[in-house]
Amino acid sequence: MHAEMPDVHFIYKYLLLAEIDSFEEPIVCSTFTTYKENDIKDHCTIIKVRENDLNNDGQKDSLRFEAHFYTDKPVKSLRLLLFFNFQLKHLIQATIESIGVFNQILNHEVQEIRFFGDLELRQKGLLRSEGLYETYNHSIELSDYSLSELLLHSFNRKFSARITNERVTWRTGFSNDEAVVIIGELFYVENFIYYQPSMWEELKWAWIQYLSCLLVFAYVAKHILVFLFTNKYLNTYIIRPWMNT
Repeated sequence: MHAEMPDVHFIYKYLLLAEIDSFEEPIVCSTFTTYKENDIKDHCTIIKVRENDLNNDGQKDSLRFEAHFYTDKPVKSLRLLLFFNFQLKHLIQATIESIGVFNQILNHEVQEIRFFGDLELRQKGLLRSEGLYETYNHSIELSDYSLSELLLHSFNRKFSARITNERVTWRTGFSNDEAVVIIGELFYVENFIYYQPSMWEELKWAWIQYLSCLLVFAYVAKHILVFLFTNKYLNTYIIRPWMNT
């Protein structure tokens, strides 16, 4: 098991579905232009995206996503798909595209919804170095799947993103003269990668570790022996065998 903080980047692909009525088409905001050979009309008036480096280490730590749209009826449910690249670079080199999904059913009228959570990379099974890049570094396109197929495909991959420790707040009340606002903030967290090295990698790491331990042990043992003999804690004798004359 190996703990690693992957380089996470939002790749500016998203799909927001806001259901207002079971008999009407949902409000859609998306960077995708087609869905199953049908054109997608983007209903959002404002989209704001910002990734933040919270500890100034040169690596992005969080994403803030904000969407504004108008509707004549209050929103009853939300589904937001955000697409990310996870780059692993310590034990293995790989870039994995995956989707963070936020779902929320609303039981009352709201004008603004805010959610917060951790974005994690979920792993199924052991990771091996052979063919990793070719297996997982494929772009996910909405035109290739239906929405349910897309979510199932993402879930069944060896690596998939998920939003955990989720918290949701909202501002109640609704006015069709005011834009509905969706604000989400996701924090990128450290992940445990379960990795099975090859035989050559195990040998390469083993001899380095054993050699370093041997050098330390030899250094300490030498100084202990010098101390013991110098201070006469140990006596030495020279034994000469009898010689026949």
